[in-house]
Amino acid sequence: MPTFVVLGAGMAGLPIAHHVLKHTAPLVKDLKVILVTPNSEHYWKFASVRGVVPGQFGDDVLFQPIAPGFAQYPKESYELVFGKAETLSADKNTVVVVTNDGARRTIAYDAIVVATGTRAKEDMPWKDLDTTEETKQALSSVRQQLADAKTIVVAGGGITGAETIGEIGFEYNGKKEVYFVFHDDLPLADPFTESVRKSVLNELRRMNVKTIPNTKVTSVSTGSDGRKTLQLTDKSGQTTTLETDAYVPTVGSIPNTSFLPASMLDAQGYVNQDASLRVPGHDNVFVVGDVGNLEAGYGRIADLQTQHAVKSIQAQLTGAPRPADYVADTKVLAGITLGRSRATGQMGTWKLPSLAIWLFKGRYIGTDYSKDFVAGKRTLTVKNW
Repeated sequence: MPTFVVLGAGMAGLPIAHHVLKHTAPLVKDLKVILVTPNSEHYWKFASVRGVVPGQFGDDVLFQPIAPGFAQYPKESYELVFGKAETLSADKNTVVVVTNDGARRTIAYDAIVVATGTRAKEDMPWKDLDTTEETKQALSSVRQQLADAKTIVVAGGGITGAETIGEIGFEYNGKKEVYFVFHDDLPLADPFTESVRKSVLNELRRMNVKTIPNTKVTSVSTGSDGRKTLQLTDKSGQTTTLETDAYVPTVGSIPNTSFLPASMLDAQGYVNQDASLRVPGHDNVFVVGDVGNLEAGYGRIADLQTQHAVKSIQAQLTGAPRPADYVADTKVLAGITLGRSRATGQMGTWKLPSLAIWLFKGRYIGTDYSKDFVAGKRTLTVKNW
């Protein structure tokens, strides 16, 4: 019985598993798809920036159970394993999985896709934590902090930071002291144009957000009263302190690759990924999404890689000729929500109008179609999967 293993059930892994069951399993006799994920529910992490705001997207909107979407397939054609990969041995074509209840299991594969994604630093709920329950607990903790706080600091000037401070600033406009600490002159960075970056700053200031540019949070201490003292360090090395009730860091991601041999990883821990979306030297080990090092870790890029990977996976499992290599997408296309009625964005070098971003993203941030995504009916951009 040929076996195809998918590690991860995020924006790449979940649609790959569904696509193989729908389109490749009928072509390969007795093919079995095994999906390995520690999360029993899929987390629509794009909307986490609004989900942390009390009274906005609740867990019922952000999370959808994974298992019901697979009931459409023959029971013998798939298996859901709720756990995490511990060791992948490419020479043996096996992966050891530790299930959420602590059992250890070795799974042999004919082909495997690594789509384990990344996790947010400081265990913030911008990405999945170890389990669905832990992610929900982290969301609840941030919501409670924001609800109780009189002073709020958001640190980190990337897209997540800009969108998070936008949501918080929109909600508490003038009602609470809200600070945004970022490490450059303006929020965001290349490849965003100065015009787009300035528009983010201007919108935040209209919401009475106090901005602290060219600065990083270099240490955090918590007092007996629960208040936090942040050490701020500017580009010259000068330090100051800022006290806050709630501290919300958005300061980067860590790849979920501890189970892979060092030979498969780059210096930052991401998976080496060639133009066929494989690990170099391993024809049956595919890599898709932000865990790989071929492109930047955006949802749109993961979706483009997913669309290409399913063709390569089908060829691998059926013995058909390989498709042409994946062509990396170098276009800039991004929408940045800044609360529930404001936004900005960029296409190429063009600044997109706020209304366009609000119409296509800002109202729901994808939660209006997340159920169809989890059910295997679509991907982020492909409506008929």
